[in-house]
Amino acid sequence: MPITTLGWTVEDWLAFHKTHTPSESYNILSHLVKSQNVSPACSEWISVSSSDNLESQWQILQTRSEKENLPLYGVPVAVKDNIDALGFDTTAACPSFAFTPKRDSKVVSLLRNAGAIIVGKTNLDQFATGLVGTRSPYGKVTSAFSDKHVSGGSSAGSAKVVALGIVPLALGTDTAGSGRVPAALNNLIGLKPTRGVFSCQGVVPACKSLDCVSIFSLSITDAERCFKILGKPDFENDEYSREIPPNPLRQFGDHPVVAVPKSIPWYGETENPKLYNNAIELLKKTGSTIKVVDLQPLLDLARCLYEGPWVAERYLAVGSFLESNPPVETLDPTVTSIIKTGEKFNATDFFKYEYKRNAILKTVETLLDGIDVICVPTCPLNPTLEQVEQEPILVNSRQGTWTNFVNLADFAALAIPAGFRSDGLPNGVTLLGRKFTDYALLELASRYLKELHMSSPAKQGIFTIKESQGESSTLCGPPISSDSTSRITLAVVGAHLKGLPLHWQLQKVNATFLSAAKSSKCYKLYALPKTGPILKPGLRRVPSDSKDSASIELELYSIPTENFGAFMAMVPEPLGIGSVELIDGTWVKSFICEESGYNAAGTVDITSFGGFKAYTNFLQKQNESNKMFKSVLIANRGEIAVRIIKTLKKLNIRAISIYSDPDIYSQHVEDADVALPLHGSTAAETYLDIEKVIKAAKDSHAEAIIPGYGFLSENADFADRCEQEGIVFIGPSGDIIRQLGLKHSARKIAEESSVPLVPGSPLISELSEAVKVAETIGYPIMVKSTAGGGGIGLKRVNSTQELQEVFATVQHQGQSYFGNSGVFLERYIENARHVEIQIMGDGNGNAIALSERDCSLQRRNQKVIEETPAPNLSEKTRHDLKIAAENLAKQLKYKTAGTVEFIYDEKNEKFYFLEVNTRLQVEHPVTEMITGLDLVELMIKVAANCAPDFSTFNVSLNGASMEARLYAENPVKDFRPSPGQLTDVEFPSWARVDTWVKKGTVVSSEYDPLIAKIIVHGKDRNEALQKLRDALKETKVYGCVTNIGYLRSIAASEMFKDVNLSTSLLNTYKYDSQSFEIISPGAQTSIQDYPGRKGYWRIGVPPSGPMDSYSFRLANRIVGNDQSEAGIEITLIGPSIAFHTATTIAITGGMCSPMLNDIPIEQFKPISVSSGDVLKIGKLTTGCRAYLAIHGSIDIPRYLGSKSTFTLGEFGGNNGKLLKTGDVLFLEQSSNCSGPQEAPSSLIPTISTKKWTIGVTCGPHGSPDIFQQSSIEEFFSDTWEVHYNSNRFGVRLIGPKPKWARTDGGEGGLHPSNAHDYVYSIGAINFTGDEPVIITCDGPSLGGFVCQAVIPEGELWKVGQVKQGDEIQFVPISYESARIIQESQDVAITDFAEGSLKELTNEFILPTFEDPILAVIDERSTTVPKVTYRQAGDRYILIEYGEVNMDLNLSYRIHRLIELVEQYKTTGIIEMSQGVRSVLIEFDGYKISQSMLLKTLIAYEEQIYFDENWKVASKVFKLPVTFEDSKTLECVKRYEETIRSKAPWLPNNVDFIAGVNNISHQDVHDMVYSARFMVLGLGDVFLGSPCAVPLDPRHRFLGSKYNPSRSYTERGLVGLGGMYMCIYAASSPGGYQLVGRTIPIWDKLSLEKHTTHPWLLTPFDQVEFYEVNETQLNKDTADWDNGKFDIQIEDTIFDHGKYLEWIESEKDSIDAFRESQTSEMKDKFIKMIEESDIEVKKSGEKVTAPPEDFPENAQLIYSEFAGRFWKNIVSAGDVVKAGEALIIIEAMKTEMTVAATASGKVLKVLHKNGDIVNSGDLVAVIESAA
Repeated sequence: MPITTLGWTVEDWLAFHKTHTPSESYNILSHLVKSQNVSPACSEWISVSSSDNLESQWQILQTRSEKENLPLYGVPVAVKDNIDALGFDTTAACPSFAFTPKRDSKVVSLLRNAGAIIVGKTNLDQFATGLVGTRSPYGKVTSAFSDKHVSGGSSAGSAKVVALGIVPLALGTDTAGSGRVPAALNNLIGLKPTRGVFSCQGVVPACKSLDCVSIFSLSITDAERCFKILGKPDFENDEYSREIPPNPLRQFGDHPVVAVPKSIPWYGETENPKLYNNAIELLKKTGSTIKVVDLQPLLDLARCLYEGPWVAERYLAVGSFLESNPPVETLDPTVTSIIKTGEKFNATDFFKYEYKRNAILKTVETLLDGIDVICVPTCPLNPTLEQVEQEPILVNSRQGTWTNFVNLADFAALAIPAGFRSDGLPNGVTLLGRKFTDYALLELASRYLKELHMSSPAKQGIFTIKESQGESSTLCGPPISSDSTSRITLAVVGAHLKGLPLHWQLQKVNATFLSAAKSSKCYKLYALPKTGPILKPGLRRVPSDSKDSASIELELYSIPTENFGAFMAMVPEPLGIGSVELIDGTWVKSFICEESGYNAAGTVDITSFGGFKAYTNFLQKQNESNKMFKSVLIANRGEIAVRIIKTLKKLNIRAISIYSDPDIYSQHVEDADVALPLHGSTAAETYLDIEKVIKAAKDSHAEAIIPGYGFLSENADFADRCEQEGIVFIGPSGDIIRQLGLKHSARKIAEESSVPLVPGSPLISELSEAVKVAETIGYPIMVKSTAGGGGIGLKRVNSTQELQEVFATVQHQGQSYFGNSGVFLERYIENARHVEIQIMGDGNGNAIALSERDCSLQRRNQKVIEETPAPNLSEKTRHDLKIAAENLAKQLKYKTAGTVEFIYDEKNEKFYFLEVNTRLQVEHPVTEMITGLDLVELMIKVAANCAPDFSTFNVSLNGASMEARLYAENPVKDFRPSPGQLTDVEFPSWARVDTWVKKGTVVSSEYDPLIAKIIVHGKDRNEALQKLRDALKETKVYGCVTNIGYLRSIAASEMFKDVNLSTSLLNTYKYDSQSFEIISPGAQTSIQDYPGRKGYWRIGVPPSGPMDSYSFRLANRIVGNDQSEAGIEITLIGPSIAFHTATTIAITGGMCSPMLNDIPIEQFKPISVSSGDVLKIGKLTTGCRAYLAIHGSIDIPRYLGSKSTFTLGEFGGNNGKLLKTGDVLFLEQSSNCSGPQEAPSSLIPTISTKKWTIGVTCGPHGSPDIFQQSSIEEFFSDTWEVHYNSNRFGVRLIGPKPKWARTDGGEGGLHPSNAHDYVYSIGAINFTGDEPVIITCDGPSLGGFVCQAVIPEGELWKVGQVKQGDEIQFVPISYESARIIQESQDVAITDFAEGSLKELTNEFILPTFEDPILAVIDERSTTVPKVTYRQAGDRYILIEYGEVNMDLNLSYRIHRLIELVEQYKTTGIIEMSQGVRSVLIEFDGYKISQSMLLKTLIAYEEQIYFDENWKVASKVFKLPVTFEDSKTLECVKRYEETIRSKAPWLPNNVDFIAGVNNISHQDVHDMVYSARFMVLGLGDVFLGSPCAVPLDPRHRFLGSKYNPSRSYTERGLVGLGGMYMCIYAASSPGGYQLVGRTIPIWDKLSLEKHTTHPWLLTPFDQVEFYEVNETQLNKDTADWDNGKFDIQIEDTIFDHGKYLEWIESEKDSIDAFRESQTSEMKDKFIKMIEESDIEVKKSGEKVTAPPEDFPENAQLIYSEFAGRFWKNIVSAGDVVKAGEALIIIEAMKTEMTVAATASGKVLKVLHKNGDIVNSGDLVAVIESAA
């Protein structure tokens, strides 16, 4: 027996659905609907849902994700039949008026969106005219309590079905009481909202200006729930729509004042007065104060409704219908007579009554002063049917006594039960409140009902309330807001801010701080003339487009309402209290300024400061800096330049940067107030060029130069030159620099100061002399450049031979980097520590030692990690070090910051002078962290002679600090520099990080590889060390290799923790790099992960991932990884890999005879490898691809969610590239790892050596519309050969030529294979002309060729294994079979059990091919076109709209479908990819089946409605274009030289377009710059490339794409392909005719400010081009690549209706253009193309010239790093031995040699001095001697 649902509330329904299956829920809804009868059998229902309609609603609901969380999930709702609901006719209770709506009304749409099920349409007084419920040809609706009494109207049916408990909610409408009277007569809640709060779109109007949709419910909580759902503004569709204020009244307080009428006409009724009086008593119990008021003015207002011109609105709504002479029997005579009275009114009457209404409202306003709520009888009578029949108008009029005025007065109303009369009939009262008091009325009603149900039988509708359903304080109320009725939110902007002089006034009025905030960008801020001790602000609102307006910093406070007046009294003129708009669009009270204030003399515009506090800080600093410099030039780059700029800005000093060509987009350039180019690339050409630096300082009027460290920081000549030019050098004098900068001189000064020295030598110029001195001092010794620094020009040698090898190198480094080749020797102290003292001198003999630093952790004399205080140092030694350093500085009258460095012999507690660095040190931040000082600020003040008194200067040391230097260098490759563009940068936000890099920064090989310093502070060393470890762990930098792993290892080591430190320690430190290195890359070896990059196919971003995903996942499973982890894909020839760590590997896929240390190993088994092992994978013997999985996770960043390599896009994997010789990849632990396990033999796939059988699903295109049936038969009966030109972008096939069922592709193109661009399925067999190609994981998404079949996911792995010459037999399989195969693979990988894998067998093969068309919906109108649903594989459905023609209505329909899916969050839909007239839907077969999705999509079609006047949000992008620039012409020329020498479009594409269209070359040029193109799809080629059509039909030219297509198209090129335009976002193949070049539009790293994702355009965006020259475009492109291009973007609305009007206005011209494209011209064009294609086929494919031919025994030598070619050590003809140096490459101050890999004769060196060499470039060739 079915469960009875009668009387269920919303909560009851939700509870049932939560505990039952969807099938059970649907059955109970179905039973409910089937149990209902419609008129005439049942007068309350005009129609109920059909089975199909109900199933469709339920189907749509079930496809929504998180559906169970919807507030009305599965709740049945009834709708009054003057409100449109899709699937139901709207009758307004008049059969002859009935129509079928094309879309839901707004309120019904909101209900459905909340999960409601519309079960039927209810009866009403015809045209919603009446309060009795008897004026309908569908029957008289009686009360739920008596069949002799009326239900009340006009919403009679809705009230009754709720009262009977059939549904818990129903919609009515209420113009004059129709949502309240039926509630009273049926014991319900009747909520009539504030007028305009609910949209009336889709409601048949009664009196449009007054109409309201209303709610009937059994419970007050259900009414509130529904109110929240429906209370949404609808400005677009309802001109009377209003938005609920953000902070509506929640309640009237504990003691609301309730007005009751002084006099109530009861018209002889005796029972209802008792109920009313009792209700008033109950209100008193709620705490309400009752006040008797004469409400006669409201009754006067009520009479206006029917006596005045508002009746004319009723006539306006249906008068034309009535005048059409509809059948009389379908009309209610009373309603007709009432409506027709509207004919008599004229405009004069309207104004007369409008004046009267406003006069009454003024009276009412006075009358209700101090009143919160009015409580009136809902209706005075409970009429019988007989009484109404006798006096239809009189009874109706009396029932409206207390309802007719409500909407005219703009009141909110809530009808609530008042209990039961002695005859068992109910009646009620209505609570009236001012507009937007709806929530407060609900709250008061809740309190009232609690009292009512305590004093009488608790009923809702006809049902006794269960205890669990009892009214209680369960209302939620509106969202909590800080703007409550008891407090006022105030934004303060000036002296009331925290810490400023008037903040006490806020404290006095008991204000509460809420939050910091900002205003919108529509404001200016002024500092008003100071008339007293306190500076006052002036905040002024200006238009949003005003120049220099800004978002101003504010603070928000909450002030008790009763104190607000007291606060206002303290506000002086010209200030006042007004309102300010916050940045989120909300408005709050705030200080404002009168015009006289900001126009007064002496007022200062301080908007640029962003806030008043920033300005006051500026004034304070300005006072401090008046004696300092106004502008300072930073003669440096990188992180130190950025760090110095911060201090300059803090001091309000203009910061001037200089930059080299590679640094044009660097952070220091961006941060500076002024940035000047030095024009050059190398350090010598730029930062070391004194003349250029001085010129920049003079040109920028710099008063001082601060050099930072490195470059010119210790150049005495530069310091002297600054002095000569009258520019302050922020550093020591040139003389001091010379004395201390030359290390031999510094030793002498230290000796004279009695500072202990290490035994050493004076300057030595000859090697022979150095050898003699070294023998005297004794080895080991240090060879030092006297001018060196930063570890440069410093070498330890242990023997005479080593001395001979390095002496010249140190001289060269000193000369190259510091302009001084002087060298001296010094004894090397074993196990010494490096301790240094930070000093600061004022130049007058006063100096102070601030603190010491330990810098013992050095690699090749380059510091790695520094700390302060120096650990394990006695206080005596610490003191002695400081005294020695201070004395040295005082003796020299040292001026500025400097560092005295010592060698510390910890064992003997002795220290020796090392050198003095006369500059700021790299490691200075650790001193700042423990002292709280800004050393740069101190340097500036000292240079400006504003130094503090160092004799009394108190330095307080606090805690401990550590700094780690992050370098772009490869620890695995002997710390070789690793330049490149950073693709991902993440630093700990809580630590201090001094850096110059961010995502997108290019780290150049020209300069020092330091990219960041990570600095932490702790209370002691232990805490600082832990913080350093945490900070290093959180640091992630990708794009170039860094030493981050090395730093983490050191920081985590016991030796560092235990302070076992020395300067030589790191020379022997064993670092497990957790890495592996590519010795030789093999062919096309790349990093992939599974399932790749999902969710961006619609953008033109392919998923990439493994070609054979099954073998890939199998490899991961074997080593114990999660199947999704990144691994290595190997194609045909495998790599050789050296492992620098112990791990586990597995190799799957094609067989390849792998060897580990030259010993064969097995595939499909876990193999343990040790550090130092070398894996050689070799050549594949079967299949095309093998896969290498390595236990753990390859440490590379995810790009768009995946680590997979996409080489064309240059992203993913190892910086978007194939693996190359020398690549080092790092591993990290994965949380998803498990134990290794050998693959069960039955799970190893069968990889064929030659012949393959591959299952396919048929479609999306088939016979008879595209292909002839015989052609499809041949497709399956013949075998197909794999073309040699097959790769990850697509697998080409050779086989029978298709037989076409049509002659062309219509508007889609001239060839029968052509179609309007649509999105392909992965695995689709795509016919590009007559040649098929399989779309694979790196293939294009959007294209214009048909696809006959799709290889399903479970069979696609085979495509990854086919190679040139293999044969394929395609066989048809069903969707269900495809799913079985795929699911078995998933189970096999997950369970790893024998027998779980199911491969393609005969049982899965269909006897014949299927029709790919799954369903068709016929065309119904222009905007409701034919819909064709096509099978497109086992995970896609392709929906096509209309016929083969370009129609923006079709594109908009696709847009609406996508919106609907996004709104519903349809379960199982992964992505929707838009084409010109189609959309490809990818779905998850585990979540939704093909058939279920098809049903859902068909159901969605019924919900899409629009007419041709649709509008859509759009952006207009104005992009620069150079017409036929050199790169455009080069691409055409390259095609001509390498692919096809003759073609109709050669030698010039523009001439071809002009010729075909019978126009001039100039006409094409003019079209490019005058057309506006609308984007209809993305990925037309790749990466957000648009498929766009000119909006002006006169710009749609005839044309053809290249055949064959180009192999290369420069990114940014603009092409025309017939009517479509494309911008090539990536360097890729292509076929459009090329006309020019613009910016590339793919923002790979999302650097541009326009968006947060890489693609620029979206469908319905518009593109215009403006002309620029090539030089400007090159600059624009460079700016774009670095995130600095300012795109012109205009937000707009595309109005299709206006567009059609424009088309019509230009009709003659457009028709003339179309006529010019005559059929004769088209025929000629087609013939030309056909002849050309025949010529191509005859000539065959052009053979590409082979590269330079070297002997078979030639060894090709590749560079493993990038840099500048310095010199060749050998030349052609020289004989070398393996391991000998061939060339030297200089990068990042390091000389690196490329060595011979074999012995033999040098055949060729490929570079010359100065050339830039990239990692992996071929640099030399050797003829092997073996």
